[in-house]
Amino acid sequence: MGEPVKGHTMDEILERPVKIIAISRNTTIKAAANKMLANKIGCLIVNDDTGKFAGIVTERDIVSRVVASSMDLERTTIAKIMTSRVVSCPVGTSTNEARQIMAANRIRHLPIVDNDVVVGILSARDLMEQQLLEDRAAAEEVAMLSNCLKSIELNEAADTIAKEAPKLFQAKNCVLCLYDGPSPYSADPKPRANDGPSTESPALASYNECLCPREHLPRLPDAGCSMLAEELNRASRIEDNVPDHCEKLGARGPRLVIPLAISGLKPKPDRQTRNLASGRPPADQATSCGEGKQLSGYLCMCALAPSSTANRELTSYKARLTREILTSHLTNASLYQQARLTSLTDALTEIGSRKLLEDKLQAEYARAKRYKRPLSVAIIDLDNFKTINDVLGHAAGDDALKKLAACMKNQKRAPDVLARYGGDEFVILMPETQAENARVLLERLRAKVQQIKLGGNLSMTISCGTSESLPESPDSPSEVMRKADIALYEAKSAGRNCIKVWDKTMSKALNASDIEVEKIKKLKRRIAGLSEQAEKMFIQSIWGLVQALEAKDPYAKRHSENVTHYAAGIAGTMNIAAKQLEVIHRAAMIHDIGKIGVPDAILSKPGRLTPRERNIVEQHPLIAVRILDKMSFLEQEIAIVRGHHEKWNGQGYPDGLSKTSIPLGARIIAVADTLDALTSNRSYHNSRSLAEAIGILVDSSGYDFDPKVVRGLLSWVEDVRSQLGKADQLTPQDLLDSQAQADHSAMAALLTETCAAPD
Repeated sequence: MGEPVKGHTMDEILERPVKIIAISRNTTIKAAANKMLANKIGCLIVNDDTGKFAGIVTERDIVSRVVASSMDLERTTIAKIMTSRVVSCPVGTSTNEARQIMAANRIRHLPIVDNDVVVGILSARDLMEQQLLEDRAAAEEVAMLSNCLKSIELNEAADTIAKEAPKLFQAKNCVLCLYDGPSPYSADPKPRANDGPSTESPALASYNECLCPREHLPRLPDAGCSMLAEELNRASRIEDNVPDHCEKLGARGPRLVIPLAISGLKPKPDRQTRNLASGRPPADQATSCGEGKQLSGYLCMCALAPSSTANRELTSYKARLTREILTSHLTNASLYQQARLTSLTDALTEIGSRKLLEDKLQAEYARAKRYKRPLSVAIIDLDNFKTINDVLGHAAGDDALKKLAACMKNQKRAPDVLARYGGDEFVILMPETQAENARVLLERLRAKVQQIKLGGNLSMTISCGTSESLPESPDSPSEVMRKADIALYEAKSAGRNCIKVWDKTMSKALNASDIEVEKIKKLKRRIAGLSEQAEKMFIQSIWGLVQALEAKDPYAKRHSENVTHYAAGIAGTMNIAAKQLEVIHRAAMIHDIGKIGVPDAILSKPGRLTPRERNIVEQHPLIAVRILDKMSFLEQEIAIVRGHHEKWNGQGYPDGLSKTSIPLGARIIAVADTLDALTSNRSYHNSRSLAEAIGILVDSSGYDFDPKVVRGLLSWVEDVRSQLGKADQLTPQDLLDSQAQADHSAMAALLTETCAAPD
């Protein structure tokens, strides 16, 4: 982090002239006006006969008093019209104080007086320019905080914030505190029983030299902070003192509290870890996901340096920018946390997912081998599940799976990991458990399951297969699972509703020669070929629609083809993997398919679009997603098409993404799309030369466009120039021709290759 932006005093920012332009009280009005004109200034300092400051006269005084009253300009002295009771300030006044003085007195010039002598004069323009410089420096400094927030893990992000944010304000102590629930800064917060600190434990707390214990962190900032709801939209306030309970712990003012309201779910870390380790999801996860639970709290910093409180307006501005960055990053981290928890939990049964099973199986297997301890794995299958669905319906089938999962959760031990393996199969990992002990647990479970009654006089039974990983055996996690699966097959073959423990005799039941492996491989290749052909046929159909759509617009003919060439040329210079190049190529071909939903009258309108029409045009990425969203094999392309109008600075559409949160392919197509638009005739502008278009793209680099992609464009242009041996300016057609041959070959492969799958 850089040095914090500091408030300035007048003598630090004022560019003092070589001498103060002053006149005496006896100077005539005409002479004063001539001096203003000669020095190109709007006011003059008036001194008495001893050289002491006596007043000030402005051009407004001359116009309003002299011209209006028809005074004799050559005989009347300036003493008749000057302002003798002048608002001034001493040397060392801060810019913030100067602004307040000028605003309160509604004046545009403020003399700086030292021992009754004017040593400088400050104008509203001086302060405005200085404020712009300070605001820009503050924004750049706060932006560095965003660069530090690289981790998407919520706890790591919180620790980074607690470490880096105090540097912006030169604060000694800091704590980030977030609670489950809505923001405490709502317009009508619930009343509290008392004004003391809340004893509710925060969902997330990260410290940096803060002296307040976690259990004593207040849910609401103390009343001394005076943070009213309507103030949140302006800035956080600096308080000269800290609350009494903080002062007793050794904290010192001044302090700054930045309120935060974070969207998303974040269960308490200790509870979350305990539940996932045992295969149980957080108990409140189902409701939290549906209700859009929030985290709310604050970032509190105290013992701020004097330089951070000298200009409170600037500090409040920095606090507002900091709040926006922290809210954005913590929201993303919270949503990522929610998505991660969702991926570890089966949505139907609310037990562990297959992903959780895979993670825990590797971890428990490694631990068992390290400490030479037993580990048993059981696969449980719900018998006759198809019959339950057919007789009672799929809703009853889902209910049966839920009841079975609930029964297993109640019967398993705390260290065991329970997960849904897929369909009607479940797995229990049993650390520190030998096979025979696993059988005892499974028999108890089987007996409990038989007591579950379903509709239509159907009872529920299960078949189980289990295997044990011995400390000295050279097996692997997948081998342990395979053995449990073989044991399950034996249980189902034995008539179901029983438990089988794997032993060596079971491995002889199936031989490799009993299965026609080559036929399986051949069928797999043919299915893959059919899938590949289906993808190509779909791309071919979409490409035909794009060409038909563009054929209706005389200004947009070949636009998608040109964008595809430009995007491929740019991407080719950026060391992008071949597979990703194919994805970008396909995405560029179909990037404007959503315009099929935009009326022709709007697409070809020659004049400026109205706000309503602009809003309709900006829907075309979302329309494209709606058209393509069922095509799972285009998942990456759909993300690129959706984001090709996003901007590097976050001011694009439809999602307002910024920087690297925009897919790389979308950033490349954005530059390619703009390049073709600039160098082509449109109903609303004439085409520009390649050099002019590149100049516009370079100027917008780091603002609208990814600087890395713009550099890729420049590199490609220089490569083409070198290949063609052109010393003069290239044309857009030169770039298109240089890429056309390679791209036409790629398009042909995508659109026409329909050869049969290999036998």
